Amino acid sequence: MNPDIAELLANPYVFRSLAVILGATFIFFAIVSVILFYHWKRYEATNVKIAFATTIYFGVSALFFGWAAYYLFIFIK
Repeated sequence: MNPDIAELLANPYVFRSLAVILGATFIFFAIVSVILFYHWKRYEATNVKIAFATTIYFGVSALFFGWAAYYLFIFIK
């Protein structure tokens, strides 16, 4: 018998595990972001391209992390 979603989310260990996974993903994202930003600043020729790439990258990333945090911390609890 498989437990349904409500039963899984009632277990505090599942919530903690999901929070740890989200935190680890954010740390990985921060490291990759530093590397990408360094690469863009070092090797890109124009500041307009850097600004565009940075805006798209961080804008979409903020949407994804905001969505994940919303469902993890607000919707589930």
